[in-house]
Amino acid sequence: MAHLIRRKEEHVGVLERRKQIRHELSARAVFSWQGREQERLEREGVTRDISELGAFIVTTSCPPALASVRMELFLPPLRGTVATVRLRAEMLVIRIEQAPPGDRQSGFAVEGPGFCISPGVNHDGESGPSLSPRLKDSER
Repeated sequence: MAHLIRRKEEHVGVLERRKQIRHELSARAVFSWQGREQERLEREGVTRDISELGAFIVTTSCPPALASVRMELFLPPLRGTVATVRLRAEMLVIRIEQAPPGDRQSGFAVEGPGFCISPGVNHDGESGPSLSPRLKDSER
């Protein structure tokens, strides 16, 4: 999968309401939220774009609107194949784009106070701590 980081250019003459510049970025995203039965649900996706205070995640399973979501984004490496930087955040789901069955994948937008950078990554074989005792209670 090719990774692309570049500023997303807006159409000339279109009123832009966003306050943050979005950058196209294809990075692995692991996210979790509290379900109806108070259980922690965890899913994966890929970022479509990211800004300083939010992101859009493409996935087959979206959390509900206004859910508080714990996120880890595994940034693609500049060299090699193993991610070496992880962004972590607690975000709020502000929009869901549900695709019709059989169509492209769905996705959701999140917004929050910003991401924290963590070196050393691990999830399914990568190096460093993983998400599932991830974001221990003392870190939340």
